[in-house]
Amino acid sequence: MTLEDCFDKYGEPLYVGSKHLIWKDTEQNRAVKATRPGYLADGCVIITSQPWHEPADASAPHPSTEEMTEYLQSFGFSQVSLDDWRRVDGIMARNVKPCDFIKTRDAVVPIDVCLDKP
Repeated sequence: MTLEDCFDKYGEPLYVGSKHLIWKDTEQNRAVKATRPGYLADGCVIITSQPWHEPADASAPHPSTEEMTEYLQSFGFSQVSLDDWRRVDGIMARNVKPCDFIKTRDAVVPIDVCLDKP
């Protein structure tokens, strides 16, 4: 699928951010996410798909910092700087903020967390 295919199939994106364009595939209940052209060093566009998660409260879709911290700690991450977290095996979660998660009725769900392998 190309960026043009996404526009043809889904129309205008639901979200236009500094890094991504996001559409909802209602037939499969999935988010379709494209990196913005030029965001990556080589200028390519990467299109991915992941399950769509509805927030418990649309007016406050993201968890609090405390809820995000609990989530990361439950997976063995420890905070090493303001926005960076590391697990004992060296895996890093970089530039993590509450807006990288959705708070559903049942859980906190990561939607845009960058992981880095040591």
